[in-house]
Amino acid sequence: MNRIDSCFADLARRGEKALMPYLTVGYPALDSLPELVQAARNAGADVIELGVPFSDPVADGPVIQQTSHAAIANGMTMTLALKQIAELPQDDQAPALVVMTYTNLLLNHGYERFAAQAAEAGISAVIVPDMPVEASGELRAALEAQGLYQIFLMTPNLSDERLRTIAKHAKGFIYLVSVLGTTGERDQLADIGPFVERVRRFTDLPLAVGFGIGTPEQARVMWQQAEGVIIGSALARRLADPVEAATQAHHYLAGFKAGGRR
Repeated sequence: MNRIDSCFADLARRGEKALMPYLTVGYPALDSLPELVQAARNAGADVIELGVPFSDPVADGPVIQQTSHAAIANGMTMTLALKQIAELPQDDQAPALVVMTYTNLLLNHGYERFAAQAAEAGISAVIVPDMPVEASGELRAALEAQGLYQIFLMTPNLSDERLRTIAKHAKGFIYLVSVLGTTGERDQLADIGPFVERVRRFTDLPLAVGFGIGTPEQARVMWQQAEGVIIGSALARRLADPVEAATQAHHYLAGFKAGGRR
């Protein structure tokens, strides 16, 4: 079973929801990943989204863009990212790992090569925000041959027909974009209730909400309507100091767990 499936199944049995932090591989320092992943794990992360940096991350707001540019300047590449991820401790209690990256990086690396290396590294799925579902067949085939999933995004402005098309090909979970635009914290979150209701007409997969969530209070609201909450920019802002990054990550994320996830 893919670890995404077992993770959400275990959480459902316990009546809990998923905490899903985002980390840019290679930020704040080239070798920061192991300590940050361990800090997130110790703070209660269930799924960790690992961003492989790209020079033009169109789905990302200024905070995540800055982390990508810094990681590239530090020397991070797709090959090195996969190597670092492969060296992370793996056991039955480890969070599921999901890579977020962009089409050009995957094309340059090669879909089959990426899928094989990702599976070997213990990755469960990949998010490619600039790849529409109609263009995903070749990548999905390469991933599924290795037991991996491609995770798709849904936005509130999509038609029912479009939601149905995406849901038809989705596996693992669906990434719900809570607001239109790029990633980044918001003072006020939109009411996603009607959007969630529409999506649930087309799929029974777990739903994970991202874009704009920065506080435990905001997360609790989203956990009432979805199975997971993705924390990106608000976490990234706290990681600029390589010496303090792991401590800051643990302290910040532990606040979400302490706030309750039922």
